[in-house]
Amino acid sequence: MALKPTMEGMNEAAAQFLEPGEELVTIGWASEKGTKFYYVALTGKRLLIIKLSTFYKVKGAESIPIEELEGVSIYEGFKYALPDAQLISSMVETSLYVKTKDGKKRAFRFARILGLDNKQVPVDIMETLKIGA
Repeated sequence: MALKPTMEGMNEAAAQFLEPGEELVTIGWASEKGTKFYYVALTGKRLLIIKLSTFYKVKGAESIPIEELEGVSIYEGFKYALPDAQLISSMVETSLYVKTKDGKKRAFRFARILGLDNKQVPVDIMETLKIGA
C-alpha cells in the first residue's frame, strides 16, 4: 500500500515499526542524496528511518538508538549545493546531518512539500536531542 506524504500517512507508516509503548516525537519526509526517500522520525528511544519507494510505498525501516548518536546538526538548505543553488535551497528545505559514534554520517534533506512544514522537523529533532555535531 502506498502512503502519500501526509501527516496521517507518515504516522500510519511509522506505527507499524514502533515498539509497545514507544511514541513519536516528530516525523517528516526526507530525501538522501536526492534519490533515496524516507520518513524520518524521532521517538524517545531512537531515530527511525523508514525507507520508501518513489511512490511512497514502505520498503522497510532502520533505526539508530539515541545512545549511538554522537552528533546532529541542521543547515538551512543543502550546504553542498552549488553556490547559485544554495539560496534557493535554503528557502525550501532544511538539512539534518547525523553522525553516529562509529563514525557513520548521514544527511537528510527535508523539503517543504505538499503543504507539509517539513523544514521544522529537523529543528525539532536537533532541539530534542541536544547533541552537538
